[in-house]
Amino acid sequence: MAVPKYQQIADDLLLQMDQGTLRPGDRLPSEPELSQAYGASRNTVRLAIAALMNRGLVVPKQGLGTFVADEIVPYTVLLSEEQGWQDDGQGDAYISAVRMAGRNPEELRVVVEVQQAAEDVAERLAIAIGESVVRRHAERLIDGRPWSMLSSFYPMDIARGTRLELAGGIGSGVIRLLAELGYEQTGYRDEVTARMPDPGENNFFQLPAGVPLIVVDRTAYDAQRPIRFTRHIYPTDRNRIAYDVGELPPQYGGPPKQPPKTARWPG
Repeated sequence: MAVPKYQQIADDLLLQMDQGTLRPGDRLPSEPELSQAYGASRNTVRLAIAALMNRGLVVPKQGLGTFVADEIVPYTVLLSEEQGWQDDGQGDAYISAVRMAGRNPEELRVVVEVQQAAEDVAERLAIAIGESVVRRHAERLIDGRPWSMLSSFYPMDIARGTRLELAGGIGSGVIRLLAELGYEQTGYRDEVTARMPDPGENNFFQLPAGVPLIVVDRTAYDAQRPIRFTRHIYPTDRNRIAYDVGELPPQYGGPPKQPPKTARWPG
């Protein structure tokens, strides 16, 4: 089957990106210039640019043209080690893990509030819908780029009168704090799904068109009940999710090897 003309143009522009003829931040030729260079209609050129845009490889800038997007170096999150989960609103584990990968972490903002449990939160925490919970929400950056966000929810009978209700960090980490309060974590369940971003998420992450999110819902338990529910959101263009199961050989243990860069034509 013959390759459509727009795809031939997109593939050639992609090849120029891979070869360095077109570098991150470079402006693509205008539609008339591309139309003339490839002997194609303006509509065909638009389809080619749209194909690259949907992959996050080029970005439009109002009044300036279309530019080659900055390359993204993905970060691999090792969820089986609870990286970044055990200290919601403090970030020590997250910061340590990201720095070990040679990257620059930053906690953008932390919000602590009491709210009524939505249906999904109530179900995970085994409480009534509308019952009060403490929510700790954090937005995180790596190398200056928005990278992930998380919200952790705690039943009010566990959180009331504790540091979980206070803004700022929890120096000992949440898992240790819960144990000190008499709720020692014995296990957790992860539910991993994918979906498209809502407007608020899209605004924070500044996502290219067509990039879905990985959503990891983790419910932590002590010996009797759920004690914490955390929803962590990762854009797929800048994150890899990994689990280690069992004992790995020493040379393969520890933080996962971070990939050098995202392929220019992912998927």
